[in-house]
Amino acid sequence: MASRRRDQVPAVALLLTASLLGLAACSAPPEQEPAIEIVAQDGVLDPLEITLTGLGAGREVRLFATTELGETVMSSRATFVADEDGRVDLATTALTEGSWTTADAMGPFWSMTGGRLSGDAGILTNDHAVRIEVSADGEALAETVVERTGYGADVEVRDVSDEGMVAAYATPEGLSADVSLPAVLVFSGSEGGLDNARATAVWLADLGYPALAISYFRSPGQPTELAEIPVETFLSGLTWLRGQAGVDTERVFTFGVSRGGEMALWLAANRPDEVYGVFAPTGSGTVYCGYPDATRPAWTVEGEGLPCAPYVRYGVSPEKQVAVEEIAAPVVLACGTADPQWPACELLAEMRPRFGDPGQVRAIVQEDAGHYLTYAPYLPLGLDEPGAIPTATHQARVDFWRTVEEVLAEARQQ
Repeated sequence: MASRRRDQVPAVALLLTASLLGLAACSAPPEQEPAIEIVAQDGVLDPLEITLTGLGAGREVRLFATTELGETVMSSRATFVADEDGRVDLATTALTEGSWTTADAMGPFWSMTGGRLSGDAGILTNDHAVRIEVSADGEALAETVVERTGYGADVEVRDVSDEGMVAAYATPEGLSADVSLPAVLVFSGSEGGLDNARATAVWLADLGYPALAISYFRSPGQPTELAEIPVETFLSGLTWLRGQAGVDTERVFTFGVSRGGEMALWLAANRPDEVYGVFAPTGSGTVYCGYPDATRPAWTVEGEGLPCAPYVRYGVSPEKQVAVEEIAAPVVLACGTADPQWPACELLAEMRPRFGDPGQVRAIVQEDAGHYLTYAPYLPLGLDEPGAIPTATHQARVDFWRTVEEVLAEARQQ
């Protein structure tokens, strides 16, 4: 049921060679002509294979990639030195300079810059063409166009307003009522609204799993701030999701980002019959007060505020902590040490020893990564955080999503 990417690329791209430029007399034999060889992979999280060939031993070459996302023109670049066979394998050849810093076949795609993209689901799932050009000494050698299929190409999404929810349900195309798949309840952090949660649900459905994205504040009819949010909002989402055809009611996960991460963990600790596992990137094991008004509780149960800690304190009393020791299910945590928003790695380190079954906890701790770890890999989004290194944030995304895919696959097999 897992969905597959369908990027359109030629096996060997040789669109601009010396002969095409009218320099046939100076061109190398056909088998030696410069070329861009690209092999597409099947999985959503699989990188392309990109190799530059016929360059000449030890020759310095420049790669330039451009695309348009929405109305934003973006580009990336890199300089390489070809090996003794005149080849550059982007997955293994070190850059001498570029918009990314380590060998990475997907560097031309995720390291693009040129404008700030909005985080709405439309931009994040758009198909887009990426032109890749290779040159040396001012001479164009080869170029090709890769048609990148947007995340969610094989996903169906519908808005949900049942029980007063502001939500969107993303499912793999053709989801059958005869199957029983793990499913995920998704919600965002302190930015509120539905957009980011919706995009995450689409990416989860792209992996082959149904996901319900819900908004809990800052949508019409909801609180305007992260304060006094009824836990019942999330419980309604869980009930609705568990009632859908094709959903394994014994394998429902919560997925909350940042402030949403503490609620994802709280639900697993306090509603173990409804929540099987947790994805809580940049989350915490402490129940914090409202934001930006820390004089109010962030969450309520039957109208009563949950005990909460002011922003940001350590060593808080047990009643203000999430009882993560009660979670006997798969948990995925993630943080970057250069997170400029809040001390995500310190919060991860505080809660990790409190889990009752440490073997169930998988943690991605990435040096120099920032806060935005949950965008799908290979997208040039949210990588300009002050103090964070884009390559590190990108690597954290790859590691996080591969872990998510692994945990969901394991749950499906049980």
